[in-house]
Amino acid sequence: MNTSQTVKEASPVEITKAILVDLQKLQQYSGEPMAAVYADNLLRTMRSLRDKCMGYPYTEVVMALHDALACSNRWIDYTATQYQGAYDLLASLIALETITNSKVESAILTLEDLGFDTLPFGVKLDDSQDEDSDEE
Repeated sequence: MNTSQTVKEASPVEITKAILVDLQKLQQYSGEPMAAVYADNLLRTMRSLRDKCMGYPYTEVVMALHDALACSNRWIDYTATQYQGAYDLLASLIALETITNSKVESAILTLEDLGFDTLPFGVKLDDSQDEDSDEE
C-alpha cells in the first residue's frame, strides 16, 4: 500500500493570480481600515512569489511593486486608481507567453508612471561633504 503524498508546487502564474485578487480587494477597500487585511496578505503573497519563483521575469515587477507598497507602509497612500493600474499591468504580464527584459523594464516604468515609488530604499548621497574636502 502506497501512502506517499504528492505535493504540487504553486506555479508563478497561480501565485500571481492570488496577487491579483488581493490587488482587487485593496483597490475596493482603499482608504478604509479593512484595506490593511488585504495589504498584509498581498505583501505576504508577493514575498512567497519571490521565494518560490525567483527566476521568473515578472517576479522582478512584482517585487518592484512590493517595495513601493511595503516601504514605510506606503500602501496606505496609494489610490484605488493606482491599484487598478497595477492590477491591469500584472494581468497583462500573465497573459504573455514570454516576457523579455525590455518588457520587465517597461512594466516597472509603468508602475512609476502610475505613481508607485519602485525604488524607495535608494541611498541619498550628501554632496556637501565632497565640496568641503575639495576646499582643503
